[in-house]
Amino acid sequence: MLIILLKILIPSTILVVWLLRQNVASTFRAGGVSNLKDEFAFYGLSNEIFYFTGILKISLALTLFASIWMEHLTVISSIGIAFFMLSAFFCHIKVRDKFYRSVPSFVMFLLSLAVCVIP
Repeated sequence: MLIILLKILIPSTILVVWLLRQNVASTFRAGGVSNLKDEFAFYGLSNEIFYFTGILKISLALTLFASIWMEHLTVISSIGIAFFMLSAFFCHIKVRDKFYRSVPSFVMFLLSLAVCVIP
C-alpha cells in the first residue's frame, strides 16, 4: 500500500511542478527566481537542458504512475526520477543556495529510492 501511495505522490508532485506551477514563484526556487526556466538559467543550464529535463521528468513521472499496474516499469522510472532529484539537489549545492531550498529535491530523491528497495 505504501508503494502505491508513493507511485501516486511522486508523479503527482512532478506533474504539478512542471505542468501547473512552472511559471509560479516558490520559496524553494533557487536564488529566489520566479519560474522554473529562470531557475535552470540560475544554475547555468541552457534552455535545451530545461526542455530535455522537463520532457524526461514528465515521461518518468507518467511511467512511475503506470507502474502501479505494470510492475516492470518500477525500477527504471524510480531510478530515473531519483537521478534527476539528486541532480537538482546538487545544483542547489553548486550555487550555494539556502539549504531549505534543496530539501524538496532530496526528499523526492529518497522517496524515489524507497520505491525501488521496498518490496
